[in-house]
Amino acid sequence: MEKLKKIIRKEVRRILAEGSEERLYKIEGLLVTTSKTKTQSQIFSDIRAVAGITTLDLEQYIPNLPKPDQEYNKAVIKLDPDPYIQSRGKFELDDLKAVIKTINSIKGVVKFVVKDPQLINIGI
Repeated sequence: MEKLKKIIRKEVRRILAEGSEERLYKIEGLLVTTSKTKTQSQIFSDIRAVAGITTLDLEQYIPNLPKPDQEYNKAVIKLDPDPYIQSRGKFELDDLKAVIKTINSIKGVVKFVVKDPQLINIGI
């Protein structure tokens, strides 16, 4: 029985490792938010809830002319394409742009600006 468990674990690890270099993508951009309708943590939670987003890393950004009611952050988002591949059979630049559009539609997000959106493959 123990030997069978070992074989199964090994096979699961092998399957998970297959194509791992193609599994995660990165989106970098400027995220501008306002706390007028939601708290920062609620906004970030809503962003993380977008299909495929696995992590959201933020670094404070100070613009030349900040607006007093807005928060500015450099955002790095890691995106798993599996939900898009399962539903459409592929993951393309248009899917990435749709994720950006979805983030921009979240209440509390003033704008999420990504210069030159491209598929940046980062593996696992």
